[in-house]
Amino acid sequence: MSGQSKEKIYKIGQAAKLVGLKSYVLRFWEGEFEQLEPIRTESGQRLYNDGHIALISRIKTLLHDEGLTIEGARKRLDSPEDITVDVFQDAGSLASDAVAQMPLFSHEESREEQNKEVLREIRDELLELKKMLN
Repeated sequence: MSGQSKEKIYKIGQAAKLVGLKSYVLRFWEGEFEQLEPIRTESGQRLYNDGHIALISRIKTLLHDEGLTIEGARKRLDSPEDITVDVFQDAGSLASDAVAQMPLFSHEESREEQNKEVLREIRDELLELKKMLN
């Protein structure tokens, strides 16, 4: 990895905010689009890199702007004309190498702090869902 710039890594809430979506949408899309496979920490936390963000943005465009169904978006992503997938896979493999060399927890952020953040994100999403149901 010498000579390569470090790629940014985002937690699920940060990634969702970057593309204007909610975290639960990213979790749902992860099950619907095989190309979208975030990096997982030892504790199971999802991490997204710039390649993932580009892919999520592409999926959002296909579904929201172009009005495709999930199946239609899957087919478009699988088509040879859609180069986003190739770019994502290249970026994803580079990021996986970078994450493999990263310590799991920074000095500033303990496992407890990471767990608290994940729980806050889940709580916020549950409250959002509760509002939608009422």
